[in-house]
Amino acid sequence: MASDWASISESILNYRHENGRRYHAYKDGKYILPNDDLEQDRLDLQHHLFLLTFDNLLYLCPAGRGDSHALHNVLDIGTGTGIWANDLADEFPNAAIVGVDLSPIQSPFVPPNVRFEVMDIEEPWNFSGVQFDFIYSRMMTAALADWPSFFQQVYDHLAPGGWIELCDIAALKCDDGTLKEDSAMKRWVDMLLEGARSMGRPFDEAYKYREQLEAQGFVNVQERVFRWPQNQWPRNRKSKEIGMFTLENVGSGVEALSTAVYTRALGWPKERLDALIAEVRAEMKDTSIHAYWPIYVTYGQKPNI
Repeated sequence: MASDWASISESILNYRHENGRRYHAYKDGKYILPNDDLEQDRLDLQHHLFLLTFDNLLYLCPAGRGDSHALHNVLDIGTGTGIWANDLADEFPNAAIVGVDLSPIQSPFVPPNVRFEVMDIEEPWNFSGVQFDFIYSRMMTAALADWPSFFQQVYDHLAPGGWIELCDIAALKCDDGTLKEDSAMKRWVDMLLEGARSMGRPFDEAYKYREQLEAQGFVNVQERVFRWPQNQWPRNRKSKEIGMFTLENVGSGVEALSTAVYTRALGWPKERLDALIAEVRAEMKDTSIHAYWPIYVTYGQKPNI
């Protein structure tokens, strides 16, 4: 493994501190969310939210289903705190699982079949000839500038018959008109999308994944769309619980999602952003607004030839 991927050097730990948040140092500026303790806590909460959404499943595609020995090599893209990789390692103790990220924030206390590496996935991959049975990517929207190039690398590094699964969020929606055009949440999301696009890393690309996977040559491509209600407005018990966790996840994460985009790309002073965030958080709690976040799960298989 190339040394600049795997070794933790002083420069990688020389984090950027900006507007009260801490950001990755390796390939500084490529990823717009922070990596500090607040964000790590949010990521772990978000992991629970995904488990709740997917009925305690770590992923939805057929990879390794029904056989704990079926997976041999797994790659977790943008592993964050490493919580998904660690949980998968418990489920597949015979699989070698690699989690990669720009930030070395993962705990050193991991299952014996897990390792973490600092890596920029937009650079050419080098895994010493290893081909993966399963590659997983979650919440990487706004992390990549060129998704088709990413899918090319995924395809090249999957074993024949291997699977790719992506799980990503799309822009806030509302079907009954209760989210008004002039609302703080709508204005916040629209400007967030605008700023991310201007940085060359759009936030709202998940709806394209299915077509892009098929264009790359993947087969058995499936797309499922779930909903995260912004708060507890739904009547359905499970949806209401998901909404409770979404309110905490997005409400606590609105500053993390916004600060780099608004201050770097849109040129807002932090004080102006803070005022908008206060309005947004107030609206997020309003159960008369029936807004939700679409969650796209898209997966496909490399032909088994």
